[in-house]
Amino acid sequence: MSDYLDPNNEELLKDFFYEANSQVEMLEQNIMAIEDNPTIDVIKEMLSARSDGTIYDEDISVLKQSLRTLSEGKAESSPSNTVNTSAEPLKKAQESPVLSEYDMLELKEAAGGLPVLQVIVSFDESNPMNSVGGIQVYAKLKTFGQILKTIPEFDRLYEDEYHPEVLYYLSSEMDPAAVEAEAQIDDVTEGVSATILGKETSAVKVSVKKEIPPVRVAQEKTSVPLEVKKPATPEKVTTPANEHDAINKEINKTSTVKAKSKDSSGSILRVDSKRIDNLLNLVSEAVINKATFNQINSSFADIQNELQHAESSFKEKLKSLFDELPQYLEDIQKNKSVKEVKKEINEKYEPLFTIFDSFESSFKQTVGTFKSTAANLGRNTGDLHEAILKIRMVPINQIFSRFPRLVRDLSKSLNKNIKLVIEGEDTELDKSVIEELLDPLMHCVRNSLDHGIEAPEEREAAGKESEGQILLKASNEGNMIVIEIADDGAGIDVEKVKKKAIDRGIIHPSKNLSDVEAFNLIFEPGFSTAQQVTNISGRGVGLDVVRKEIEKLNGTVTVHSTKGTGTRFIIKLPLTLAIIQGLLVRVGTEVYAIPITSVIESHRIKPEEIKIIDNHEVFNVREDVISLVRMNRLFRINTEESKDYNFIVIVGSGDKKMGVMVDSLIGEEDVVIKPLKDKYTNSPGIAGATILGDGTVSLIIDVSQLLDLCIQKEQATRLKRSQAY
Repeated sequence: MSDYLDPNNEELLKDFFYEANSQVEMLEQNIMAIEDNPTIDVIKEMLSARSDGTIYDEDISVLKQSLRTLSEGKAESSPSNTVNTSAEPLKKAQESPVLSEYDMLELKEAAGGLPVLQVIVSFDESNPMNSVGGIQVYAKLKTFGQILKTIPEFDRLYEDEYHPEVLYYLSSEMDPAAVEAEAQIDDVTEGVSATILGKETSAVKVSVKKEIPPVRVAQEKTSVPLEVKKPATPEKVTTPANEHDAINKEINKTSTVKAKSKDSSGSILRVDSKRIDNLLNLVSEAVINKATFNQINSSFADIQNELQHAESSFKEKLKSLFDELPQYLEDIQKNKSVKEVKKEINEKYEPLFTIFDSFESSFKQTVGTFKSTAANLGRNTGDLHEAILKIRMVPINQIFSRFPRLVRDLSKSLNKNIKLVIEGEDTELDKSVIEELLDPLMHCVRNSLDHGIEAPEEREAAGKESEGQILLKASNEGNMIVIEIADDGAGIDVEKVKKKAIDRGIIHPSKNLSDVEAFNLIFEPGFSTAQQVTNISGRGVGLDVVRKEIEKLNGTVTVHSTKGTGTRFIIKLPLTLAIIQGLLVRVGTEVYAIPITSVIESHRIKPEEIKIIDNHEVFNVREDVISLVRMNRLFRINTEESKDYNFIVIVGSGDKKMGVMVDSLIGEEDVVIKPLKDKYTNSPGIAGATILGDGTVSLIIDVSQLLDLCIQKEQATRLKRSQAY
């Protein structure tokens, strides 16, 4: 070992640090059971100090004892006094971090001038889905502002573990009392407390309920109140002296390490090193292209100088020719033959015809190089785009892995035998989509568990196996991902759905509905066919949330069902939300982008092809009547409406579609989605913005919201007309 620690033996040191770092990576991948205390951070600091040529001189006796206990195989047995007095306080200390002045400054800086709210939420342990309460509240708070930090960390909220209390740091202008009211979820939360972090506070100590560790050992839950303290008057905690010193040294060291990087929820992304290597190769190609463009730039500068020199020479010779023309005319008058004069002029001014040849040759060569390099840059940019998207991709198993326990717990509470089958868990999806997908999937699975799968005796009476099955499947279809939640239950009773919709006044009793239209009624707000409200379902908010959340992700959700056979929910989502393909259209002087995934087709029609039905403009497409909406009227843009031709873009979302009338079609282009803030955030029909090549800002159309907006306006118009009669 002394050879490995010899600072002069570079080769052995390199091997030692490589092996040590590999072991630390194994710890971080949950292969060992010590990831919930500061040991890993201390080991990293020891390696860092040794690689810098210094020695880590802090007391590590407590951590050494913990590691020794693990190595002797005592981790699962009844804990000894040593473990009780060291490992547990370390875990508690780690989960009760200190927000230093640096942390507070980071939070305020990330908030962008908005107040920072500290929201403390306690959860109901009796809830069958208590392990997902933190994510449910996270999804709700996200609608009020930006969540800067969570305690425990965001990744831990995704783990299959119950957290009695979670802290959220939210940047929002909402009143704390309003946040408390909105963050309350029936049967999920026990209490919510929201306060604004004071500007004068330099250090805030946060103490939360002691979490139940993953080990199946009965422990007493204690609640520690939230305290805000000034650094000058810290609270004294009674602990053994040697334990207090050892723990504090380790916690202070680890908190120093964590303060070096911003601890924002969901900011950590594990990436395969091969993808990073590929990205580096593409960046190196981009650097080569940059060098080539620099050379082309220099060549163009030389060509410009050459052109100026040739132009100057041309002007001089041309001036000389004009000056000598009178002399040549006199020579002709003196009986000098024209042929001789012409020959003399050609011999003397022949360079006039070749003076630009050198410039032309250099220019053609440089332009050829420019075209080739531009083509290489285009390919390189496309590859970079693809590589960066792959870096953002994470396997959907990150959320699929949570469902086995959910199904197991709920099936027990419902007294049903249910088997969960998961397929396509390696399918990759953009991380930003993954973070928003858990809640919709949770509602669909709960719906299948409660409403879809029958009780064992009912299944046996229907000739089915007593054990029901739920399929959770993910697959790729082009640039879309398809997620299927299917069950072999009773299916959707169309007549029952229609009756419920009529009772709630959603549809008119005389209206004829197709099965597809009836299936879509279950996504209406407040709609439920449950006979009674339980803590699992029956409130009529689940599937409504599913549709809204999926549409926010520019996706679609459809349902297919056969009575007595089962039901399938099919969710289609774009692979990424960062860059999409959009159809650029012009309305007046404005340019809008419509997501290509929502575009069905486009037409150019004459004004006389537009018909009026029930005071609404429509036109026929292959015997199908399509409603029209003029974007200039919808967004109040001044434009010329009397034209020889009108351009119509037919867009659709789910089973709804309509025609959008624009002034002209510009073309298809990849657009980078930029979120809108402040007063534009809730503008209906607008999903975001992008910056075009000429620097102008183009708004991106949210097709699903646009359809809903037009339907609402149409219904309002019909209501006014009916009231007038």
